[in-house]
Amino acid sequence: MEKDKFKVVVIGIIFDPKERKILVGKNKGDSSYSFLEGNLRQDEELDVGLKRVTFEKTGYKVHNLGAIYARNNIDDRKDVLELFFLCEATEGNEKPGENVEELKWIKPSEVESTIDRELRATLRDYMSFLREIYSKKYLPKMWQKNRKRTLQVDKE
Repeated sequence: MEKDKFKVVVIGIIFDPKERKILVGKNKGDSSYSFLEGNLRQDEELDVGLKRVTFEKTGYKVHNLGAIYARNNIDDRKDVLELFFLCEATEGNEKPGENVEELKWIKPSEVESTIDRELRATLRDYMSFLREIYSKKYLPKMWQKNRKRTLQVDKE
């Protein structure tokens, strides 16, 4: 890769507000689970790329609820920018994609023990936030309020 160019990886953290669980996947040949990710294509809009990647990996069409974390200069991958988004599956049937061996719904409290990746502090805090919400009953109202607001923006 050229010195001034980098690859953008979109990562969909798919959250089911009714079950209060997160979808993770295991890629073929991997021994552990991870968040579902894929490369953004050149000249592809961010939201379009995120929805394409999550559909290809899971069989679900998703609603993008917003960016929650970004990082670059990742270990040995200095030419990569990772963008994490919170998503909600809106339609479709769960179907592991071409390179995905298995999909699994887990509680937010199980994320760090399930994926083979140490979460950075910001992302760990976000998982803690979801864990706390997981134990409370007000999530669906808060979720629906945010979803209505973002769906109105999507229609404009």
